[in-house]
Amino acid sequence: MQINLNFKKNRNIFKKIQKHFGKSYYFATFFLPKEKKEATQILYAFFRIPDEIVDNPNFEDSKTIREKLLIWKEKWHKAYQSNKSDEIVLEATSNVFRKFSIPFELSISFLDAMITDLEKKRYQNFEELKKYMFGSAAAVGLMMCYIIGFKEDKALEYAQNLGYAMQLTNFLRDIKEDFEIRGRIYIPLEELTQFNITENDIKNHNLSNDFISLMKFQIQRARSLYKNANEGIKLLNKDGQFAVKMASVLYEKILDKIEEQKYDIFSKRAHTSFFEKVYILIKEIIRNEK
Repeated sequence: MQINLNFKKNRNIFKKIQKHFGKSYYFATFFLPKEKKEATQILYAFFRIPDEIVDNPNFEDSKTIREKLLIWKEKWHKAYQSNKSDEIVLEATSNVFRKFSIPFELSISFLDAMITDLEKKRYQNFEELKKYMFGSAAAVGLMMCYIIGFKEDKALEYAQNLGYAMQLTNFLRDIKEDFEIRGRIYIPLEELTQFNITENDIKNHNLSNDFISLMKFQIQRARSLYKNANEGIKLLNKDGQFAVKMASVLYEKILDKIEEQKYDIFSKRAHTSFFEKVYILIKEIIRNEK
């Protein structure tokens, strides 16, 4: 069964969205089989458009942005029900959901998390943050799990943890940007207090010993989630295992970069270069062949 939408006709749209906004993600999914790679590019566009509405609002007020998100959500409902839409991305996504039997409620969890970003700027503790991350990240991991295919339901738990790990990595990399541009702090308030960090420390780019201790604590949490998630890769269909491993390794490498910068996420955004990605790829290929 082929995805109904003529992907070839719109291939550049989906590829450009993924390549521009998700370079590590794009690099990793290159190793998926053709149909799964195309489905992933469509799904990434579905994720990215509402994310951009929230994060790059062109000076619109939150009420206007919320209305745009609700309109997008309603269009998605109709696209899923009818398998048709005047929005290329939504029609393509509805076909992907049917083709790979992706539970519809996962998409709603994701869209609701985008709406939460408009209403909630602080999280009291990690459990509260984790509820948000289920929609913004774990649901994405679960959707990808259905595209790749899995051998037993336990794989879904590991997929959630990979989503959490990647999201936490984003939070640490983007502390400065999230605070200064969007007014958000994704580090739980209880943990800021635990490490004697105030919002003014973030505002003033205070790279204190306490801040470094906080970063070490958060990085260890993320690494534990990556370690757990990687144990579940073997439960995925074989033709998708290498791509997921690459995604995990490339994203975790951002944590290495933060450490190499001595935890200074204020003066430089941690990222891996194209040549570093190629080097990581070669290492993983060699390790995979042993």
